[in-house]
Amino acid sequence: MKCDICLFLTALVLALGVILSCSTDSGSGAVRGELDLISVHNVAFNDPSGLTLDVSGEFLWTVSSERGGRIYRLSFSGEMLAVLPYEGDDMEGITMNPNDSTLWVAEERLRQVIQFDTEGNLLQTVDVLVDEINENDGLEGISINPENNHLFVLNEKNPMAFIELNAQMDRVRYENIDFNPPFTVTDLSGLFFDDANREFWMVSDESKKIVLTDFDLNPKKYFLLDREKFEGIAVDFSRKRLYLVNDEENRLYVYEIL
Repeated sequence: MKCDICLFLTALVLALGVILSCSTDSGSGAVRGELDLISVHNVAFNDPSGLTLDVSGEFLWTVSSERGGRIYRLSFSGEMLAVLPYEGDDMEGITMNPNDSTLWVAEERLRQVIQFDTEGNLLQTVDVLVDEINENDGLEGISINPENNHLFVLNEKNPMAFIELNAQMDRVRYENIDFNPPFTVTDLSGLFFDDANREFWMVSDESKKIVLTDFDLNPKKYFLLDREKFEGIAVDFSRKRLYLVNDEENRLYVYEIL
């Protein structure tokens, strides 16, 4: 009986230690998440930026942010599966609407979001106005809420801003982003919306960080990254996989969410 009690107490202490070490940060109450790097893959084009999971769950879509860059269908090992004909100005984000399998891209310098079918036919173009001065401080991340077809767009910096467009492409929400430590970021470079949990995953290239927020943009958790230039994010919860593209290295990173 004493041995059983000892074993139980030991297991309880270890479990509490794991919970405390993984869930809080230096007594601040902030939750720090953990990622395990599984693989890194080169991609055969320059400046991969945005990233989204295809509605089939079998491959990814990404864009190149260089002038004249294209929209690419990408395997989970970085293999180029298809190239769409549109030549972008400075595409920085991409998302897929699972309701109609159309793609939306964010054009940073043009301050536009553009809708395509999966053959690359242009369906519509929408201007997104943000009060910034610098040409390269424009639109970066983009995601969609399949419940109502609202688009979410991030402006990179000066200001860092979150914009919501309704199904008619009218702006219905605009909020400046200014997280407190340890969630602080200096730019926003990628966005993923988890519609099941109504949470946003925001990537910061400069701060080497992912911040997870609730639907009201209150930060809940953060993940530290080991390098800059991550500019696209997609999450597959069925496989516990998180995908990032690095536009400086031209690589796809695959992580397990712990």
